[in-house]
Amino acid sequence: MHRREAVFIVPTSPDVVWRFIRDFESLCACIPGVERLRRVDDATAELTVVEKVGVVPLRVELTARIDAEDPPHSLHAVATAEHVDIEIDVRLHAIGLGTELASLVQVTGRGPLKPVVDRLFERRATERTAQFAQSLKVRFGGAPESEAPARSPEGRLTHLWRQLLGWLGLR
Repeated sequence: MHRREAVFIVPTSPDVVWRFIRDFESLCACIPGVERLRRVDDATAELTVVEKVGVVPLRVELTARIDAEDPPHSLHAVATAEHVDIEIDVRLHAIGLGTELASLVQVTGRGPLKPVVDRLFERRATERTAQFAQSLKVRFGGAPESEAPARSPEGRLTHLWRQLLGWLGLR
């Protein structure tokens, strides 16, 4: 199983962010690779996600289901496909004039595509997190920051150092 935690600062209230994450169409428009979405009911959607493996597009047909929620504070969802299981936990917390959106995504590959799923997640998780942060910025304005913790303390320190240099305009 692979895990990715990220924290986004969104310059709007938790209620507005909650409505956004509960609206499949709006949320999926901000998720890189979502090609098709069909809402089944208020808690379930079917979607197609496309990810390139070299020059070959890998299409994954997922069924996503929200199985627990505490509006507007937290949500747990599960997405499944033939070769992958994804668990998503989201927590919202009011901070100043905005909202801290904390997410935890856990991906488990299965079957003959497990090695492909594992490699894709490891290679693209940081990039996809940054793309999602940019989509939030476009949608809500301001400058939502994404802090995706690195896998090791040394990697985390490098990430923080680069972020500090970026803020100072030295990178």
